[in-house]
Amino acid sequence: MGNFEDIFGDYFNAYQNTSKYKDESMLEISLRKKEFEKNLDDMWEIFGKGNTRQIVEYQKGVDQIKKAGLKVLRNSQGKHKIVVPK
Repeated sequence: MGNFEDIFGDYFNAYQNTSKYKDESMLEISLRKKEFEKNLDDMWEIFGKGNTRQIVEYQKGVDQIKKAGLKVLRNSQGKHKIVVPK
């Protein structure tokens, strides 16, 4: 069964690198921008209160947004903004 999992994993990784996947991800994140920003704000707040394990999940969220071709900005108060780069 490991061979099937390897093949499926390779297929899914290759699919994530296609422009169609990135376009769909960018569209979804853009449509739900406020929700994504709030999630990042909440994760950053939890991290700021001393839960250092939260930074891993926070970074995964930021990476997901960046892989879609968007930028994530954070101000000094910990508020996030997702923007489309020019």
